[in-house]
Amino acid sequence: MMFETQTAALAQARDLTRHAAQWLDLINFRAHAAAVPFSPSMSTYHDMLDPTATDAARLSACRGMHQQVCRCIEVECLEGEANHARVRPVDPYGLRWRTTHHGATLETIAHLLSAAIEAFQACHED
Repeated sequence: MMFETQTAALAQARDLTRHAAQWLDLINFRAHAAAVPFSPSMSTYHDMLDPTATDAARLSACRGMHQQVCRCIEVECLEGEANHARVRPVDPYGLRWRTTHHGATLETIAHLLSAAIEAFQACHED
């Protein structure tokens, strides 16, 4: 039973990694303005999407991309906060996102990467 649970967790981690990579590719993610976009020219692209990549390579790629995505989220949040202060939209519950559309997308990608990292780590702890 333990093996089946670990196998399912690894499959889920691989699936989360694939989805995160697909999002990064879809939005042409760049770690900064001068960086190349996430594409087949990057080793992390292959580590995340190649079906023959090792789980260790996937985990390492997820960790690296998560760090870069989180840095970009901070920038988008600053821009969103500045825009919110200028526009002052009606927000009676204080629940409007104070980020950009790109920042919200990056938040989703960061959650996928975090979940993949946790799943890979949980499998290696057993």
